Order: sequence, then structure tokens, then C-alpha cells
Amino acid sequence: MILRSIHSLSCLIIIGTLTLYSSAQAQCVEPEIEEQYLMSTSGLEMVLPNEALSRGAGDWSLNEHLTGGLSPSRYLRALTLDLLGRLPTVEELGRLQDAQGILEMNQVDEWLSSADFAEQASRLLRSQLWNNISNLNLYSNNSGLSRSNQIYWLRNPARFTRGDRVVCLDQPATYDDNGDIESFEQEDGTIREGWVWVNPYWAPDTQVKVCAFDAQTSEFSSNGSYCGSNNGLNRTDCGCGENLKWCITGQVRNQMTNSLAESLDKLVASVFREGDSYLELFQERRFFINGPLVHFFKHHLRIGRYTLNPSPVPSWQLPDFDYNETDRWTQLILEGEHSGVLTHPAFLLRFQTNRARASHFYDIFLCSPFQPPEGGLPVPDEASVRNPDLQERAGCKYCHALLEPAASYWGRWTEQGIAYLDAETFPSEREDCLNCALSGSQCSNECRTHYITSTLLEQEVPYLGKLKAYSFRRDEHSINVERGPRLLAYSEITGQRLPRCVAQRTAEWLLGKNMSDADSTARDRQWLDELGIRFSRDGYRYSSLIKDIITDERYRRVK
Repeated sequence: MILRSIHSLSCLIIIGTLTLYSSAQAQCVEPEIEEQYLMSTSGLEMVLPNEALSRGAGDWSLNEHLTGGLSPSRYLRALTLDLLGRLPTVEELGRLQDAQGILEMNQVDEWLSSADFAEQASRLLRSQLWNNISNLNLYSNNSGLSRSNQIYWLRNPARFTRGDRVVCLDQPATYDDNGDIESFEQEDGTIREGWVWVNPYWAPDTQVKVCAFDAQTSEFSSNGSYCGSNNGLNRTDCGCGENLKWCITGQVRNQMTNSLAESLDKLVASVFREGDSYLELFQERRFFINGPLVHFFKHHLRIGRYTLNPSPVPSWQLPDFDYNETDRWTQLILEGEHSGVLTHPAFLLRFQTNRARASHFYDIFLCSPFQPPEGGLPVPDEASVRNPDLQERAGCKYCHALLEPAASYWGRWTEQGIAYLDAETFPSEREDCLNCALSGSQCSNECRTHYITSTLLEQEVPYLGKLKAYSFRRDEHSINVERGPRLLAYSEITGQRLPRCVAQRTAEWLLGKNMSDADSTARDRQWLDELGIRFSRDGYRYSSLIKDIITDERYRRVK
């Protein structure tokens, strides 16, 4: 009865938008399974070494248990919940019973090399990266299809084709002798055409009604605009293209953001499943792609509301996948200074400014969130407040003296977008951008988007014609822009902050409690320091760090 009442408690801990299974946080299981489990392991004896209480952290083996700590059966249960996200199997329970309550290390090694553990580890990192971008609308309003009376149509471009945001007539389209679409004036002053049948890319085996103007398939308009762009879709002689490839529905919009987030999850899981070195998270150039993402990078980069061009995935690398191949995944090797999770499109879209990207890195991987000092900041003088350089401005420099150089590591990835600016096409300074900035002539779209071409203050003049990432950058920080966030991660590895923070975050997951300096004891802080050092010496093997924690007396007691 007690077990059944416990079962009524919540079994899942929600972190952000995902569920992370942890025995330190979720102890609920099916009552029948729990009863069977306890009965099958009740005869196991606890091994109590005489010298147990005299040992230090890190000296414990899987075969030893502290007085008051977990029994072998409870220990097994905690491990499988934490590492695999499930209860022990019948085979695992029998194996433990046959070994007289001794859990073998090779079994733990098997768990840590399994797909289940890779999924648990990726869930942990997902909760830290916050890579849920389902609330983002990647597309401009021009490309969004509406549906009225089972007829698909483009709402915004209708102003130019029909004179107002109205749907076409509910009748088949007709054409004149020249093959042009015929329109008919209506009592409300609009001019409307009929519809045509189209096989849309998201359902190629079905036909849907689409307003004739919106179903046009021309690649370019009469004035040379590319029809698969935001500007092109406003042209009366442009439409959604063949099979509506340039337009989207709400379902397509959601599928794209979900696929981008899943792509990041697959990258993380592959690192833990294949390489085990935690550093691979920051140096991988692999990108996982499925059918929807292939369509996105082929046809949707110029209809977005974010800066998606130049594409981080070259067109020649895209596989020949259909949109509906949602579960078909392959991996590409990206060029340039791509840096694993830190430059993945899902991360870049979740944190859309370089400062936000750097700030989150410091918080999650260095355990050093940017916060004002205790007691607040001193009152600044007026001249200091007006300084445009945040690294020197009073009230800002406390954080920005560090944040600005850190943000520059993402300088070749566009803010509010995912575009990658390669050094050959986008050098640190471009003469044409400088000339148009100084002469007052019209600057190209590339110059306006990626380079500094205007200034409001005298202090900004030296940066005209430079990439935006170089604004108020010191000479010694130029390498940050060129080498990318991978260099940031490596610099923090040598300084030991990153390994120590990874140890802290992992301990917080497995122990189910906050281990920050403010919330932990001096003994715990020393233990975390030692964990980070051993993690480094073991080649940043995440499985070694996990084993270091689960064999510590803290893990046995907290459960």
C-alpha cells in the first residue's frame, strides 16, 4: 500500500521543455514492478568494509557500501535510472543476485557505451543548451500559405495580384490566348483569378487547390528578381514555384524547427556514443540532416526572417532526400571553423546575439554567469556614461570587458541568423564597403548587412569598412573572430575552468542538488576540484567522470 501511494507522486522532472530521468529526482515506478523488484533483491547482503568511514572521496569501488547508504539493489536501481533512464532488467537483477550483491565494473562500462546512456547524456546537455526553438518562426509572412474553403493562397502578395488580401475565386483558373492567367473584377474592387491543382512537396501523392497566381513556377520575375526570395514573392509574375517549393504551411514551419533541434540532439548523442571525449562537443564539424532540412537549405534560405545566407551548409553537400523523409538522417562534414554544438544552427537561433551566445557558454560550461558585484556598481560620471565602447563605459565594463572579447568568437556567424561568413568572401575589411561608407554612395546588400558602413559617433569612424564583429575590438582579440568558439573552449580547458564546471554540472545531475560555490561545503568544492583534475588527466572521457561520481559516497548517500 505504501508503494502504491508513493506511485501517485509525479515521476518526471521537467527541465525547460524536456524530460530528464534521474533517480535523484524521480523515484516513481509501476507498483507491481517495484514490489517484484524488492522481493527479488531482498536477500542480498550489504558489504560493509571496516575501513569504510576512513576513506576519502574517490576511493570507493562498486563493491562497497557505506552504513546508511544504498543497498546493492537500491544502488543498481539508482544507476540504471540515472544512466539509462529505466529500471533494472530481470537479467540485471539476476546478475546482481548471482554475484552476491556485487555490481561489476564491466557492466557499468557496458551501460556507459550504450545508446540509452547516450540519450540520457544528450538529454542533460539539451536541458543546459535550451535548444528548443519551437517558438521561432523562421519564415517571413510573404511565404506563408493560408487556406480558405480548401484553397491555398498567399496572403501578403495578394495585395499586388488581387488588390487586397483576399483569396481567389472558387473555380478552376482560365487562361487567355497568350497563356496568361485571366482575372475578373469583383464588386468589392478586387481582381481575382481561379485555382489550379498542385501536388505540394509536403504531400506529393495528393492534389490541393492553389490560387493560380500563387502557383506560378517561374524562377525569375520580369525585372530579374529571384522568385524564391522575399522580394520575388511580392512580384505579380512570381509564385510558390514547382510543387510549392518556396512556400510553407504551419506544419512545415514546425517541422523545420523540430528537425533543427533534433539535429543538435543527434550530434550530442553521437559524441557520447562514439567518441566519449567531452571535447568533441566543441570541435565536431559534423551536421546531421534529414529530408525536411535538405528542403530547407535548398529552397528556404531566402524566404526567412533571419539571416540564413550565406548558408553554413554548401548546396553541393546536400543529399538527394525528399521532404517527407523525416526519419532518414545522414551526416555532413562542414567546412571552416565550425565548432560543434556552439555553432550548430539550433544553438545560434536559440541565442541570437553573440553576447547571448558567449554569456550562455560562460554560464553552462564555465559555471560563471555574468552578474553585477555585491553592493551594485559605483555611480559613473557623465563622460564615462557616454563612451560607446562597452568595455570602458561605466556601469557596463564590469561585465563587458570580458563579455565583448568572448562574443567576438562568434564574429563569423551572423546575429539573428545562422549564416557563416568565410574569410575568403568576407575578409575582416572590404575596400568596397569602406569606399561606399566614406563617399556616401549606395552600399551593396552584403556591405550593409555584414560590415560597418555608417557611424553616429567619432569613436566609431576607425571601424568603417570592417566586419561588424571588429567594432571596438582590440588587436589582440582579432584572433577570436578568425578562430571561432572552438578556441574559446580550448582556452578554458587549459585554464581548468571548463573541466571543473563539467564535473560540477554532472554531479548536480547525478546527485540531484545544486553544487555551486554558494550552496556547497568546502569539502564538496574540493571534491569538485579533484573531479575536474581527474577528468582532464583521463583525456576528458565522460565515462570516467561518471564512474568517478557514482562510486563516491555522496552518490550512495543522496539516493
